[in-house]
Amino acid sequence: MYKKVWTKCHEAICSINFFSEKGIRFDSVTGFKYGRYIITGSQVYKMNKAREVQITFFQSDGLSTKAQVKITWKDFSSRLVKGLNENVSDFTFIDMNFPQFDNIPSLQLRNGGVVAIGTEVALIGHQFDHNNLCLKKGIVSSNVKKNGLNYIQIDSSLEKGYAGAPVIIPDTGEVAGLLGHRLNAISESRKQMMDIINNNLELLKETENKIHFNNIDPIQVLIANQNQIKRLAQELYKTASINYGLAIEISQVAEYIDIEQIENVEYR
Repeated sequence: MYKKVWTKCHEAICSINFFSEKGIRFDSVTGFKYGRYIITGSQVYKMNKAREVQITFFQSDGLSTKAQVKITWKDFSSRLVKGLNENVSDFTFIDMNFPQFDNIPSLQLRNGGVVAIGTEVALIGHQFDHNNLCLKKGIVSSNVKKNGLNYIQIDSSLEKGYAGAPVIIPDTGEVAGLLGHRLNAISESRKQMMDIINNNLELLKETENKIHFNNIDPIQVLIANQNQIKRLAQELYKTASINYGLAIEISQVAEYIDIEQIENVEYR
């Protein structure tokens, strides 16, 4: 069953990688093609420190590239659709009308109400640490209402990069939800930790070379310690795994977006 899901759906699912000015890949999310657009989580709006953005679709091994574009952050951000509904904040559409993606198929959105608790689902997402697509199975364990929106709780092992991944009903291959809410919390925690460490480093550098004991500058020792903690936090962030995630019900995406009318909305 899950092999059929992979065969039917993997071609439509992509990684979206964000690169710094130095060309370092510092974050990534998953998305999937729907018409001429890619649907993904709204956390991409927070990636404004990126210099370039790379979108990649994969072949059947989940690793080899099938189609790829790399564009500037300015170009990418201009393609983010706005004005669809101000109350829905956990998804976005990206206009990706590139000829490289003309032969990429689209996924189908599920019609209907709440997915029943106990339903088995498939998840195909991007693994940041290995830079590949990965198929996982999960189960709908609960229904959650948050900020006026309906979510389905998925019990599965999820890693960094899976934010924006589609929750797929194996029998039909249809998308029932879009992962992101709790995975995005990992990113926020990491950002808070980085802000604290960077603030500590700034304060320490103000007193560097002002105190010495036996020709040793204790401030330099503390700076080295903070840098080690920073590196460790980054490595933990890359490999962090959680055992459940929240996915916004795809019916709420379909409810506010008519693919034939997207041409009339504004872009950021």
